[in-house]
Amino acid sequence: MSEAQSQQEDLTGQNELLRAKEQQIKELTERLQRLQADFDNYRKRIAREQEELFRRLEDQLILEVLPLYDNMERAFRSFNKNQDRESFVEGMERIFAQFHAFLEGRGVRPIAALGELYDPALHEALITVEVADDSGGKVLEEFERGYLRAGRLLKPSKVKVSKRQP
Repeated sequence: MSEAQSQQEDLTGQNELLRAKEQQIKELTERLQRLQADFDNYRKRIAREQEELFRRLEDQLILEVLPLYDNMERAFRSFNKNQDRESFVEGMERIFAQFHAFLEGRGVRPIAALGELYDPALHEALITVEVADDSGGKVLEEFERGYLRAGRLLKPSKVKVSKRQP
């Protein structure tokens, strides 16, 4: 066997190896493209499912609140018809109790504020008032009640806070 034939066979072998590697790269590229497309489809499907889940949760919440709305509407209609303030107030108190039970059933709790030490994690100070005594840093007035749910802050209390005079 001559050296030229040996080099030719070497070159042919390298060309076949190159073609095999190019084919492998092509197959891997196609596989990667399919996986990317599958992942994009998965991501879109999950987004659609999450949207649907949120819609269903909202629907469920609305269905639980609608009886409160209906009762308030009945109370106002009855008041407009009869002008009976006493029964209207009584009806509104029952609706308030129903709404309170709804919130408690979902773990919503009001934040204690009045007379408590100011806590920036729970209270939003709208006004500070200087005081001469040792009551500095206490909540003097609550403008809007704040709420917690499962230990998480839903809404801070909006308060007036005392500040010791220098």
